Amino acid sequence: RRDLRIVITSATIDTAAFSRAFDDAPVIQVSGRLYPVETLYSPVDESLEEAGDFTHLDAVAAAVERILLESDGGDILVFLATERDIREAAELLAGRGLGPLEILPLFGRLAGGDQQRVFAPARHRKVVLSTNIAETSLTIPGIVYVVDPGLARISRWSPGRGVQRLHVEPVSLASLRQRMGRCGRVRPGVCVRLFGGDELAERPEFTEPEIRRRDRKSVV
Repeated sequence: RRDLRIVITSATIDTAAFSRAFDDAPVIQVSGRLYPVETLYSPVDESLEEAGDFTHLDAVAAAVERILLESDGGDILVFLATERDIREAAELLAGRGLGPLEILPLFGRLAGGDQQRVFAPARHRKVVLSTNIAETSLTIPGIVYVVDPGLARISRWSPGRGVQRLHVEPVSLASLRQRMGRCGRVRPGVCVRLFGGDELAERPEFTEPEIRRRDRKSVV
């Protein structure tokens, strides 16, 4: 069928915009099985952050510790913005004496064998520290809890400097929903968001398309 077009994309796509682009094509929704997910908001105290006594990584470590103390099973997925954040968070968690744990990093530059460790069965509870690669690119089995600071590293073109730069910024509502959905696959889950629920109104519905964030010359 030469008239048939199939576009395969992530679940964060703006469905309404695509429908309009293709002459108001009908939208058919097929719901997958998803267990209920409880969402908890735990904003970081801004006064402590400004004083330098407490960072978002301290908040991540505290949230993971609380989950481990108040639950008896289920792996934890933590979303972090950068590789450096992942390494520092791993050190923080390892220094807290939280008992037998598998603390596993996950980011794009990690060697393939090390990435595969997050899928392998473990003797102890796993805490996976990941960039947004775990948001849509893959599904990690056994995840029951998600800890989400709501940040990601986004590439943007800087006209003044003439370079492509990586900014850490709040993610869109579509990305937040994707992250929350990582923990409702095998049983009811819990998503701990390290910001206030009132911030949702300030976030865009969808992530800005990459073509609007790049130097046009490089695209051409």
